[in-house]
Formats: sequence, structure tokens, C-alpha cells
Amino acid sequence: MKLHARFRKAKKTAILSTALLGLVIPANALLTATPAAAAVSCIGWGWKNADAGDGYMVKSGTHLKAGPYSACDDLTTAVPAGTHLYYHCYVVNDYSNTWTHVRIAGTSIEGWTSDDNLDDHGALSRC
Repeated sequence: MKLHARFRKAKKTAILSTALLGLVIPANALLTATPAAAAVSCIGWGWKNADAGDGYMVKSGTHLKAGPYSACDDLTTAVPAGTHLYYHCYVVNDYSNTWTHVRIAGTSIEGWTSDDNLDDHGALSRC
């Protein structure tokens, strides 16, 4: 009788383990199948005034940013379309998008903007 009881306990444990394993494997499979998100860092992006270019903002309501991502803090109020900008240099962020560090002409206001916001797609010199 003891042997029969052990067998039932071992069978229950095996069934429970198999059921739990069935729950764990798909969850782990989903975790490995999900691509990692790009790292968004708004600090530590160095820039230099290496480009003599200039251009114009083409999208109204665009803000200059603290870093080369739309998730970074706004440094300015909305910059109107047609605003003249001086280019410093550009970077490629972790999403493979290019951003130019700019200064608004006639001011000391500067920050990052996506090259998609610029009439000529931004600076030619890399930071």
C-alpha cells in the first residue's frame, strides 16, 4: 500500500510539474521573441559647432529638445515654421534617426531637432 501511495504522489507531482512547465515555457518564449526597445537617453549627447550650414524649420509647433529623441524634454516653446536656424552638427540616435543640434538665428536658444523638421534635412557634419 505504501508503494501504491508513493506512485500516486509521484504521478500527481509529474502531472503538476508538466502543467506548470506548460505555463512557463510559452511565457519565456514570448519574452525572447519580443525585440528589445531602443535605449532613449536624453543626456550625454555631445555636440560641437562643426557645421557652417543653416536652414529653416518646416514643421510648425516643433520644440527644440534636450536630446535627440521626441521623448526628451522641450527646451523651447513651439518654434514656428520658417524660423531661421544655424546648424552645429548631427547625430544618429538608437532608432537610426538623424537629429541636428541647432541655434535659432538672432538668439542664444539652442537644442536638438529631428532632421525631418528641417527644410534641407539638417547638418552635414557629424558631432
